[in-house]
Amino acid sequence: MSKSGSEKENEKEIEKTEIQKDESEEKDLKTSKNEEENEIENEKEKENTKKKVTDDPETLLKKLETIKQFACAIIFDKKGKVIASTVKTKSKEIKAYLTAFDSYDVTVGNGFVLNGLHYIVYRFYDTLIYGRNGKAGEGPGICLHKFTRTSDEKELFALITYKYPVLSSRAIPILQKFCKEL
Repeated sequence: MSKSGSEKENEKEIEKTEIQKDESEEKDLKTSKNEEENEIENEKEKENTKKKVTDDPETLLKKLETIKQFACAIIFDKKGKVIASTVKTKSKEIKAYLTAFDSYDVTVGNGFVLNGLHYIVYRFYDTLIYGRNGKAGEGPGICLHKFTRTSDEKELFALITYKYPVLSSRAIPILQKFCKEL
């Protein structure tokens, strides 16, 4: 018994649909494999980030120096011991930062002094205090960030300055991200 023209067309249509289904399944499989590979890469990246934890001053200094948005950066502990610094500072100035989060009024009233330059601070949060020297868009900005390093629960401070055209809205998130990776 021979097949009519419409039956042949139906068979061709069915065959075409099956081929499209196979291609779609193959595409879905490739997408799934790519997603799995991306997840594996993300996990590896997270593990590498965890391995970045260090107390080594030279390594921290190298990391700080790669951040071009910071004019200077200092990492110190809650006793005032400088762990890494891109600038020389006086221990008296560093010690003043240890109590900066104790009183809003005192901190905002006194401001910050770094290497003899006075900064007016006008933003005070639980873990961030920041301000600037001079007018917005002209003078350098400053930020003090208090954080707890996740690897060893050690309380640390990070102090940065940044120069225009870098603004606090750019420098502070970079600082926070850097501190999370320690």
